[in-house]
Amino acid sequence: MSNSPIVLEGHFDPNIPQILPYDKMYKIQIGSKLFRISGASLSSDGPSYFTNYFTQLSINKKRNASVDSAPSPGTDNSTISEILFIDRSADIFELIYQHLQGYFIDIRNEIQYTMLFADAIYYNLPRLRSLLKETDHYYTNVGGRSFKIAKNLFRRKGDSPNYFEMTSAALYRDVEQLIATRKLLRPPPHSPPYVSRSSEYFADLLNILGGATLKLDDDKRESLIKECRYYRFLNLEQNLIKHKITFNPLTKREEISLNLKDISKKGIKIPEQDVLPSNLASCFEPGSNNEGGTCPPLSNTMMVPPSSAQNEDGTPPNKRQRTNLPKDQLWNMVSYKRPFVDEFSRDLIFQIDSTECTLIFNKKRKTLHFTLSGEASIMFERTFDSLLSSQMVNLNDYKIELPTVPNESNPVRKTISASGTVISTKTIIAVPACISLCDLDVNGTKCKMISSLLNTGSGNANTNDEQVWDFTDLKNLTRVSGFKLYLSKSQWKLGVKDNKFILIALKIRSFTNIKEYCKVLDYL
Repeated sequence: MSNSPIVLEGHFDPNIPQILPYDKMYKIQIGSKLFRISGASLSSDGPSYFTNYFTQLSINKKRNASVDSAPSPGTDNSTISEILFIDRSADIFELIYQHLQGYFIDIRNEIQYTMLFADAIYYNLPRLRSLLKETDHYYTNVGGRSFKIAKNLFRRKGDSPNYFEMTSAALYRDVEQLIATRKLLRPPPHSPPYVSRSSEYFADLLNILGGATLKLDDDKRESLIKECRYYRFLNLEQNLIKHKITFNPLTKREEISLNLKDISKKGIKIPEQDVLPSNLASCFEPGSNNEGGTCPPLSNTMMVPPSSAQNEDGTPPNKRQRTNLPKDQLWNMVSYKRPFVDEFSRDLIFQIDSTECTLIFNKKRKTLHFTLSGEASIMFERTFDSLLSSQMVNLNDYKIELPTVPNESNPVRKTISASGTVISTKTIIAVPACISLCDLDVNGTKCKMISSLLNTGSGNANTNDEQVWDFTDLKNLTRVSGFKLYLSKSQWKLGVKDNKFILIALKIRSFTNIKEYCKVLDYL
């Protein structure tokens, strides 16, 4: 709350209007307690119910007094003997009494605040009402625990307007309009603010907003993020989201890594011209994606040319460097700027923690596709669909209906074949992928030679070729010889060029069979 007991239009006003005689004392009984208040104190917050009452009382006395009447011996004209009786809370009026005397009032909790605000309206005290609206605190109860929340905790962009700002504004508006429109004798009962959420988590949010650093496990972090979304602490939400910002010394740019589910589509963008020098264009060309089996060395795929690798001209590290490569060999890489937090965009690395993703190796055409299904495909489409559409890439062109075995955890659609047979299908997204730069882990073993993976089945007993879908022609699907990796965790970059897009794998953890899948399971 402001240290000033009087707030008018944002500034302190020490002047007391001349409404009642300053030196006269007035008697007001609230409930069972009698208060003696000077005219100066009553006038300090007026016109009000009190000043109107005693002003009218004085007028009536003068009107009814005889012209020749004289005061009785011993009468003290400095005190008004009439007592104003009001059936309200004496404890709340004690705070009002302090306010009228010019003292700072300390409100303990949301119950006291709600009752004080109601009585400020009932007694028509304009300065106190303004003071309560402009208080430096929110008073509320979260999960049975009272909180006095400093408003300056929400000074960061994105943390305001929030739940408390909107609900408190609605409280003022509703109570005032109700009394004004219905002309009630007294304010209707109004319950104090209460939020049916965790008080422990809310206390943690306030501590973090106040500058504290808390050690959070993944479960608690997710819980606090959900609380931020409920209260609309959008800046704090972005800071709580698990992320990692690193500087890539080869590209001379900063990169930000986030989980796919935590990416806001408002923050992603594609620069007009990226400078990622690479032969990633080969990922689209049949017969050249990792053909020969050896992962290309990093120097051949990511190294910035010497002419632009140095940053001696003082340009920011994140500024996109120029290359001498032809424009048709450059991919526009997606960058990301966290809403309300970041001042500039960084190269985006997104992580997918899902077993609904696979890598399909097509041995016949020497191509590689990354497929997403279920919740993973929904998150991917929700995140990137708008961005890809702006680049003239229709994500529907990458969707396929594949036959599947229906079960409760695998939502499917039923279609009718040309022969009239009902077929259960599911929708997947199949995207061309490149693993030239990838740190690939298969069945717990680092894979350095893609050829060994394709030719030997990664050392497992099953060395025969597997029949996989050929996604090179989505309108005419066939099965060909190939290999499939099931992914448990993976990190990717997304590039766009010539109305197409590709996923560039940076890090993959995968398995090939049910026994290896069991190894990635965790105990409860």
